[in-house]
Amino acid sequence: MTSGNKLSNAGLGHLRPNEAQNSQFAIRNSHFPRGRGSEGGFSLVELLIVIAVMSILTVISVFALRSNKRSYAPDDEANQIVSFFREAHQRALSQRQTQRVTIDRANLLVKLMDEGLLPGGDEVEIIRGKLNGTVNMTQPSIGGTLLPLPPAPYNYNSAVFTASVAQYRFRGDGSVVDPLGNSVSATFYFTPIDMNDQSGTLVRAVTLFGPSGSTRAWKYDAANTKFISGAW
Repeated sequence: MTSGNKLSNAGLGHLRPNEAQNSQFAIRNSHFPRGRGSEGGFSLVELLIVIAVMSILTVISVFALRSNKRSYAPDDEANQIVSFFREAHQRALSQRQTQRVTIDRANLLVKLMDEGLLPGGDEVEIIRGKLNGTVNMTQPSIGGTLLPLPPAPYNYNSAVFTASVAQYRFRGDGSVVDPLGNSVSATFYFTPIDMNDQSGTLVRAVTLFGPSGSTRAWKYDAANTKFISGAW
């Protein structure tokens, strides 16, 4: 028997047999480190690794969402303008009153006004919407060349904005005129504001036909360098 065991046994001499046996077992176990399972936790290094992985995944997700938002922004903007045009057209026909759509790019605003004046002489604002500041509404170019108009007979000139504002009056007979009362047809373009030569597939267009007030949606086919009709 070693001197260590002698001291241990000597210290346990005053205990009863069962108590001495249990105490010896406890002393033996105290020399061995406890496993992770008995502690039920994680080390600091493991927690730091988990936090680092979660941070990386969060950054990747944010960049992916930004990319998707950029891709869908022209679609959303074009859909909003089409909705305003169709609402104005429908209200003009059903109420036999002129409805005016104003697109204000400077203040990022689009609104529909009912020009059927009330007895007090006031116009009525029907709805308004917020334009997306990341979408451009001018005729885009790729490689220094302006993109073409939609195919005939829908090859209307690009919409004209005066001081960043364009107005279209939908009359009770279904036709559309400009503020001076002239019949007007126009093409509206929607592109990312950071448009580059690789962004052709994101270009959208909407045509407004003045004599009937009808609208048509277009998307640009970059491979064939032309607009094709259809939903986005």
